[in-house]
Amino acid sequence: MDLISVIVPVYKVEAYLDRCVQSIVDQTYTNLEIILVDDGSPDRCPQMCDEWAKRDNRIRVIHKENGGLSDARNAGMQAASGTYIAFVDSDDWVSKRYIERLNQAIGHTGAKMAACGVRLVDDERQNTGSKKEDASFQILLAEQALSAQGWKKVRAVAWNKLYHCSLLEGERYPVGKYHEDEFFTYRIVDKAGRVAFVEDELYCYYQRSGSIMHEFSMKRLDALEAYMQRLHLLKEKYSALYQQEKANCCMSFAGFYCDALQSGAVDMHEVKEKICGYRRQIRFSVSEWRQYSLRQKLYIVGTGVNLPLFCRILHVRRRKRA
Repeated sequence: MDLISVIVPVYKVEAYLDRCVQSIVDQTYTNLEIILVDDGSPDRCPQMCDEWAKRDNRIRVIHKENGGLSDARNAGMQAASGTYIAFVDSDDWVSKRYIERLNQAIGHTGAKMAACGVRLVDDERQNTGSKKEDASFQILLAEQALSAQGWKKVRAVAWNKLYHCSLLEGERYPVGKYHEDEFFTYRIVDKAGRVAFVEDELYCYYQRSGSIMHEFSMKRLDALEAYMQRLHLLKEKYSALYQQEKANCCMSFAGFYCDALQSGAVDMHEVKEKICGYRRQIRFSVSEWRQYSLRQKLYIVGTGVNLPLFCRILHVRRRKRA
């Protein structure tokens, strides 16, 4: 029975921490090393972590100065000694069979990485997705997992996955970046070569109102930097995906610009320069053109010719539909 390390970054979550840790302690797979990384939390979380360590000898606590989510995850990876590693965010929780089912999928398929379905829960703790139990699992080759359809299942996030420790050797989350998962997960999927996907919705993702990801700032555009890095990998190794993802990137450019417009709280000239700089790095050949849908073509042309005008038209249409 392999030792599995579960890493939980902790910062200002005293209202949710007990629920999270209890769900991990209650796992049907018991050979766990639970690493709580107190990222300099200013509330009661440091004491709560220490109290949990006294109650369960599988729990280790790391107290560190605040460095952000990436830094906390990196500290957890540095300390982990398990053959496999999982991440759980401290305001989320997991099914009792979360680790068991992911480990079974890896054991049955020989893959070095597994992912599972996610149940979305809002502030009223209402289920916003269908709950599945004891569903089957499937193998996704890296190219399938990185495709638009496969990525919706696997997701760019750190959580909802179990990784063999060898996949994380030499890998670290980028400190100081928003959308840190977007810089990381696609590389691990590529290294793994294939992913065992468990259909069960074993991970409960809690969507808090007022979350930083619901607001707009220039740091949100870090996601586009990550997208461009991912695009470079696809160009080198997955040419068919690269052609489709170029079009998807153009749609993302427009989406981020429209979000900035709607927020009304940022320097739109700076937003334009940043997004247009990325857009200029993408080229489309005549031979590729026929494979794109009409909608994709509109975004490719609109973002390439006049991003602000195109997005203002989209913004007006958004407001009319609202």
